Amino acid sequence: MYVVEFRDSSKPKRFLTLLALLCTVLYFCHAWFFMAEDWQYGLLDAIYLFCNLSVYPVFFCYVIILTQDVPFKGRIFLLLLPAFIMSVAAYLSGGNALVLKIARVIFALQVVSVAFFGLRALAKFDKDIRNFYSDTEGKTMHATTVLLVCFLIFAVLSTVANIIGRERFLDSGILGIPSLLFSAFIFAVFEVSSKIDFYAKDFKKEVKEAASEAYPEFAGEAGDDAELAAKIAAVMDEQKLFLTPGLKISDVALAVGSNRTYVSNAINNVAQMPFSDYVNSRRIEHAKALLSESGSDAESSISTVAQESGFASFPSFYRAFVKYVGMPPTAWLKSFKG
Repeated sequence: MYVVEFRDSSKPKRFLTLLALLCTVLYFCHAWFFMAEDWQYGLLDAIYLFCNLSVYPVFFCYVIILTQDVPFKGRIFLLLLPAFIMSVAAYLSGGNALVLKIARVIFALQVVSVAFFGLRALAKFDKDIRNFYSDTEGKTMHATTVLLVCFLIFAVLSTVANIIGRERFLDSGILGIPSLLFSAFIFAVFEVSSKIDFYAKDFKKEVKEAASEAYPEFAGEAGDDAELAAKIAAVMDEQKLFLTPGLKISDVALAVGSNRTYVSNAINNVAQMPFSDYVNSRRIEHAKALLSESGSDAESSISTVAQESGFASFPSFYRAFVKYVGMPPTAWLKSFKG
């Protein structure tokens, strides 16, 4: 599917296609190694080494493209250069032990680098998303962060297996377990990643559109967060802005006569929470008030209350309610009604 749709797919999915091809080649190399009766180091192992040293750089490129709208032409070739050099050196040396040790060191450095810079990029993107949108469903990179952590776990397991030596698994009955886990994990990676339709390019476009409508500055001291925070709270209460589905921080900035940077700083510094939490916490308080005023059919009206409280979907309302109240809305209703 990825290969067939390659020309019409987005840039992240093109890197996902390359990642899928690398994983497929790795899988067949492993299968050939364990099935071959007479294994000798040669071209196939050099291909395996190239793919093994390319997976994490390609996944890192995928993460960066998801989280940063920056040109990436040429960088992928630089990141794959160590893989190419080491695979050629290993082939020409006939699998020299020193070359293979160097390759393992490079692999370990790749894992550490991808872990540090990848997780940092994902965390920054999610922070920006939470400080711009009130409804972050389908926009954060939580799923990709989980996948990256899983990738790192498999890297550790793979490193341990390499240290033990693949030959030790030839006659072992446990070979099927890591094979099934690896297959399930790879399937999960591409199943989850294929559903990601919102990334840095889309975010940058919405921010740019919002910036063209916002006021250039707050009428007062730029650093007066307390004053601006008080004005934001007052406007929120008076105009019930938090009940607006899909509310963005640029909408609030327009309402208070400021820009999104000042509004974001004021909310983060005074309320000590990102914009999405600031809005959703108010929505939950409003929902609790509606539920407390409802009659005996309150449980059947929870979905209506969720909609009237500004949430884009019931799952978003449910997760927010549990987050801020500590229990599901039905359980809270029972405890409130006594």
